Amino acid sequence: MSDNQTLSYIRTIMKNLNVLIILLISLVIMFTTYKITDSYVSSEFWDKIRVVPMEPWKVPIISIFSFLFLLFLMNKKEEKIEKDFYFFFYGTMEILLCLNIMYVLNFNYNSIILLVIADLLVCWKNSKLRISFFIILFMLYVITDFTLISNNISVIPLDTYLTYYNSDVRTTIITIKSILNSFNNLLFMFYMVWVIRVQILENERILLLNSRLDKANEKLQKANDQLEIYAKITDKMAETRERNRLAREIHDTLGHALTGIIAGIDACITLINYSPVKTKEQLQTIGNVARNGIKDVRRSVNALRPDALESLKLEDALNQVISEMQVVTNAKITFENKIGELNFDEDEEDAIYRIVQESVTNSIRHGKATEIKISLFSDLNIVIIKIKDNGVGCKDIQKGFGLRHMAERISMLNGKLQCDGNNGFTIIAKIPTRWRKK
Repeated sequence: MSDNQTLSYIRTIMKNLNVLIILLISLVIMFTTYKITDSYVSSEFWDKIRVVPMEPWKVPIISIFSFLFLLFLMNKKEEKIEKDFYFFFYGTMEILLCLNIMYVLNFNYNSIILLVIADLLVCWKNSKLRISFFIILFMLYVITDFTLISNNISVIPLDTYLTYYNSDVRTTIITIKSILNSFNNLLFMFYMVWVIRVQILENERILLLNSRLDKANEKLQKANDQLEIYAKITDKMAETRERNRLAREIHDTLGHALTGIIAGIDACITLINYSPVKTKEQLQTIGNVARNGIKDVRRSVNALRPDALESLKLEDALNQVISEMQVVTNAKITFENKIGELNFDEDEEDAIYRIVQESVTNSIRHGKATEIKISLFSDLNIVIIKIKDNGVGCKDIQKGFGLRHMAERISMLNGKLQCDGNNGFTIIAKIPTRWRKK
């Protein structure tokens, strides 16, 4: 049996005990009043009391129906109503019903308040509201004690009714009431101990879960730190591999071409004074070697082209990467092309594409930009690419791998790269083009 089931079972027993006690006292009051009337000892009874009693038949009816209504309100609260207004309403109604029952029974029984307190401790989740009602109920339990309240208001003690029975009946009624009341009080104390136990276990469970969560967070943080280290190592390895690959490409293409060109020029220097015709032939051979070297370099560059440029035109590829970044990051990226149709050599297209791609990535990743404006225009044969964002900017610009790689690409095309970290971040790349492809 779970803790909640145990508490619910105890409350059920307390409800049944309270029904029996209320029924016992109310029936004793009703039948004794009728007995007094039938025995013609009313005047004697009037001399013992200081208040007009309620009509006998009303006592059990009002008290029992009030208690049933109280049980109804308790069950409604167990339906987990979330709004504090309803809890306040139900709590106020329960207090009024308790007062009504105690008043009808001439305050000969007030332990019904313990049942309401037991219900209050478990069913009410709002701690501030629960504490307020707990204080009110505790004060009611103290001030409604018969000995205390009989000194302030006129009530009829149960003992006054019992004097009209013989000693055996009187003893039996008092014993039954005492046993039921004591059992109810013991159950309430056990209930309180169990609630405290449940709360302690719950606090220990929460502390244990928090401890496990802290340990899991520590492990996760260590894993994240390790992953960051691995990522940096991987990036460095990738950079090294790329540089090594480019070195191999340069060695295999330009190295061979330049060696032939140097050898040819040395031969021309030797032949020029003796045979201008052979020198001319040699220079033509050198030109062919240089052109073949350029073709080899371009083939190497083509192997590095982005997939977008393999299947799309430059402008479409730029629009694609901009659209993808807007979808992924929700940044507002505008692209303004003042050149018209973008027809360049492949290495120039590759450089323009990479500059835009890297700049947009840096603006979002490092600059935390939400707006990026890309402008593409020309000045004679110079293509100018301007990328400006509204990010955090950078007053002390230190070129990382991305900016260095970008500068290297532009430098290979005899271009220039300018950076400005004020009012966001601005990149201006100027690339001289050989010719516009028609």
